[in-house]
Amino acid sequence: MDISKKIPLFFLFHSFFSQKEKSEKEKLRPIWWTKLTNSEYWSSKTVYWLLSPVLIWNAWRAKSLTFFTAVNPSWKYGGLFGESKKAILDRIADEYKPITLLVEKQNLTNALQKDFIQSVFLSKKAFIAKPILGERGDGVTKIESVRDLILYNQNADNEYIIQEFIDYRIELGVFYSRKPSEAKGKITSITLKEFLSVTGDGRSTLAELIAFNSRARFQEKKLKLKFEKIWQNTVPYGETIELEGIGNHCRGTRFINANYLITKNLENIFEKISRPIDGFQYGRFDLRVPSLNDLYNGKNIKIMELNGTNSEPTHVYDSTFGFFRMYRDLAWHWTRMADIAIENQQNGTKSSKLIPFLKDLKAYL
Repeated sequence: MDISKKIPLFFLFHSFFSQKEKSEKEKLRPIWWTKLTNSEYWSSKTVYWLLSPVLIWNAWRAKSLTFFTAVNPSWKYGGLFGESKKAILDRIADEYKPITLLVEKQNLTNALQKDFIQSVFLSKKAFIAKPILGERGDGVTKIESVRDLILYNQNADNEYIIQEFIDYRIELGVFYSRKPSEAKGKITSITLKEFLSVTGDGRSTLAELIAFNSRARFQEKKLKLKFEKIWQNTVPYGETIELEGIGNHCRGTRFINANYLITKNLENIFEKISRPIDGFQYGRFDLRVPSLNDLYNGKNIKIMELNGTNSEPTHVYDSTFGFFRMYRDLAWHWTRMADIAIENQQNGTKSSKLIPFLKDLKAYL
């Protein structure tokens, strides 16, 4: 499917010029002001505190402060925390996921590394290492050499996973949910991810391009270390440098509202993917695909992660979205989650008891 058929031409021009104008204005603003006045940069604690009335209302409806633990019933706490990324991926059909290996820190150099890592991963350009537990891209690192892997292993707490790096050009976050009473689930959010990059003008150095990029300047200290060798080099006109290849908002990735991509056909595809996943009712697929044609045909879809009740419909962090629309859509998803929990409770699933839940949450944090 041609994406141009999904968006009116005038919208493309409006989006381009409005974003350009916004970036020009932001060059003159300090970072603290941009963070304060743009809800996409607010911390999760701030957002959730503002949403606390919605949480309380749904807890009252479900007659449980931990109602969300009754969602995705075969997952620990519904996937809110404590569920292994590898265990979740193991529930997904092999055709939809990258090759993934669980590594114990002390066993990195055993025969498993020789037979598997060298033969499968090091034959490719790179792979991804990530903690077995974690959120929001914490500890996710692109590994491009044996040395990188050794350094990552030294800093790892214990277990982690290494995953085939998928270099497909399109990365999406697709939010799926299904009530037990529904014959078929729904896609309620799609986010298109635009990786952090700068394009040369033939005059400015890489340092200058980053300093005057509304997103890259948030990552300036880290990027200076990463690109130290070319930091003061002039970037040729038209040359694009990808600064970050991991699709997380906290790493400068731009989240774009792509709900216009939702179709009945796409919902059928994700119904096929989701139904065999044991206990899955609510969450977000983070995936890569070579093209929209492949996406709409259900081909070459590679799911890097599947998150449960800790998921967010990340389209709300589109820079053009605004606080009130963000609040509305997050509240709707939380209410949808409560509806699923209530139906599960009626079918015999119990929410976790509050005290044990809080103890486990404290230990996790």
